[in-house]
Amino acid sequence: MSKKLRLQIGALAIVSALVYMVLQGAHNFSSYFVTVKTFQANPAKYGHQTVRVQGTLLSRTAHYNAARATLKFTMVSGRAALPVVYHGPMPNERFQDASAIAKGHLGPHGVFDANKLEIQCPDHYAPSKGGAS
Repeated sequence: MSKKLRLQIGALAIVSALVYMVLQGAHNFSSYFVTVKTFQANPAKYGHQTVRVQGTLLSRTAHYNAARATLKFTMVSGRAALPVVYHGPMPNERFQDASAIAKGHLGPHGVFDANKLEIQCPDHYAPSKGGAS
């Protein structure tokens, strides 16, 4: 095999790898999160892959087990509901029916197994009571 042909094959392999990485990155970025309603409409689409699901965390359903460091709750979007088990420390934020994003995958019994929980607190972005700052 000539040196020129080997160089062309190597360059093609590198370009192919770069194109693949760009396409994967674009795919992952395009689906930053899905709503509970979208997730429940087609759970087979997401299979056992890691996905970010956004919905309203119903505070009345939240139960924290400190010994196991698990928080069980239900997230809703429209009429769709998703039971979630989050493994980690109790969030510091107050989550009185707050919007949240849970990152994880669907478990075998239809419970979303989350390893990351982000509470979206609108009170952090509210204007100060004293007026404009």
